[in-house]
Amino acid sequence: MAHPYRRMFPILIFLQFVFCLLVVSPTYAIKTVMVYPEPASGVAPLEVKIMCVVASNTSAPLSYTMDFGDGSELEIVESTAYSHTFTHTYQGGYFKPVCTVKKSAGVITPSDPGKLIVAQWQFETGGDVDSSPAIGADGTVYAGSDDGNLYAIAPDTGVEIWRFPAGGEVRSSPAIGTNGAIYFGSKDSLYAVNPNGTLKWSFNAGDYIFSSPAISSDGRVIYVGSSNGKLYAINSTGAMKWQFQAGDKIVSSPAIGYDGIETVVYVGSLDRHVYALAADNGALKWQFETMAEVYGSPAIGSDGTVYVGECKTGSAETYDFNFFCINIDGSKRWEFNGGTGFYSSPAIGPDGKIYVGTWDGYLFSINANGTRSWSVRTSPPSDINSSPAVGSNDVIYVGSKDGDFYAFQSPAVQDVLQRKDWVFQTGDTIQSSPVIGADGTIFFGSRDNSIYAINPGNLTPANSSWPMFRQNSLHTGVAENITIPAVISSSPERNNIAVDVQTVEITVSFSPSVETSQIDIDSFKFEKGTGSGMEAVEGFAVLDWVRYNNSGYHITAVFERLNSNEPLAYNTKYYGTIRYTDNPPVEGVEAEAFDKTYTWSFTTQTEPEKDNKSGSGGSPGCFIGMLKDTF
Repeated sequence: MAHPYRRMFPILIFLQFVFCLLVVSPTYAIKTVMVYPEPASGVAPLEVKIMCVVASNTSAPLSYTMDFGDGSELEIVESTAYSHTFTHTYQGGYFKPVCTVKKSAGVITPSDPGKLIVAQWQFETGGDVDSSPAIGADGTVYAGSDDGNLYAIAPDTGVEIWRFPAGGEVRSSPAIGTNGAIYFGSKDSLYAVNPNGTLKWSFNAGDYIFSSPAISSDGRVIYVGSSNGKLYAINSTGAMKWQFQAGDKIVSSPAIGYDGIETVVYVGSLDRHVYALAADNGALKWQFETMAEVYGSPAIGSDGTVYVGECKTGSAETYDFNFFCINIDGSKRWEFNGGTGFYSSPAIGPDGKIYVGTWDGYLFSINANGTRSWSVRTSPPSDINSSPAVGSNDVIYVGSKDGDFYAFQSPAVQDVLQRKDWVFQTGDTIQSSPVIGADGTIFFGSRDNSIYAINPGNLTPANSSWPMFRQNSLHTGVAENITIPAVISSSPERNNIAVDVQTVEITVSFSPSVETSQIDIDSFKFEKGTGSGMEAVEGFAVLDWVRYNNSGYHITAVFERLNSNEPLAYNTKYYGTIRYTDNPPVEGVEAEAFDKTYTWSFTTQTEPEKDNKSGSGGSPGCFIGMLKDTF
């Protein structure tokens, strides 16, 4: 049941409203009619009492007309009292009841719409549900529970179709292959279950599997991490193809992308690294070092970039936890400081904004260049370890440790009351991440032992590269339609605001598909911004062929300053520019003129103060309740 302390009786709401009328500033615009649904969320069929309240300093009402917002008939009541309560039973959906009051002065005043969210069904298991549901091709909902079962549930009714008993708690989220098989991890093994609920095969991973499987596009290989620090590639027959050993546990779920040469598997580890592995043989392509453990799972952008955050468990540490954007060559494009850490995995909107939650209750919207677009915080502050899902209606859906499931409007509205679309209350912590079905139904789990189905209407998954946890409702973890740009990274990176003044080389790294004939090396310029314009920095440019790990080469254009002994100016903006064409040469056809320009800028560090003694800072550790006492 929902937390009782967070529900207010109608009379208390009424008194609060009257009090606000007495103390509010005269210049504040007061609504003279308000509606208060109680409860404001629940499971269908839900009986709701809706109090319609008229400001006591206005003329007396003659009648109340209630539009319940669900298409039912209007209800009209004649009354001169300053409040009236209607009772109505709702089925599943999102409703905005409106109360219209006719007053003695002949004035008809409507209220602002109330907000009421009703789940279609609630499915109860025998344990916590941290597993994030997946949806099969036929609409069947699959989710695991701490009671040791994987459940198959009818999407329309919430009725159990079958359950499969595993060898321990199921906190891994299931993934569904092209053959309809359901893959998930448990305390003892990775399981493959047939669509009828029978065992296909199991694979002993040697330790607990928190990680959720990723499945290759052809359905032939399943990738999953284990608490023994290994990432396994397993054929669809159950035989191991290869394994990769990290330096610590792998809780992160792998994501499958493309780097311009081959298919790549990305995964984080508690050893403070993000790894890029060749999907075919597990060869290490690169490793990206973080300052703290990586619990969250990577998301992949439309250009192949990787997004992931870091997080530290345990007692307070002197860490500033960051969220990273990593180029396909393993270099850092940018980092975003989130304070207390990221367990939540990111989702990406159709406009390229990244959405991710933090341990201290923030949901951040981050622009594609790494700057903050907006943020909103749960009240009271409560961990957001659930991963967001982005709807086609520009609403972000995410759960919180306080047991609330939130719908936040994505436009840049700073007022938290305006940004919050609706809130659905469960009976306990939400670690599970929502999945959005083709018909707009949202499924998620809670530690009140339940799985919920909510359909707010007019909704499908957002059209983006990674709109939800594991990319799609099948939870395959595969990024589709990746387009690798001609320029994949620069150093110093774009928009860096603290570049070392001793920097000598300025570089631009090109996609492996770009050849030397496509780069105009003579056009590589490096300039210093001044108050009166641009000042050229003397130097020379060369092309360098860089081994792209074990898979091939890519070209790097290098500009080296002639006066390398003289530092750059402090707190100054510099610009790099180079011309290229992304059209590869064709034999027998004259090469096209260079028609594209890549320009980026960065700012050098602020000059340090003399005798300045730096102190330790940082944030409390990131306490992850999901792991409980397993480790």
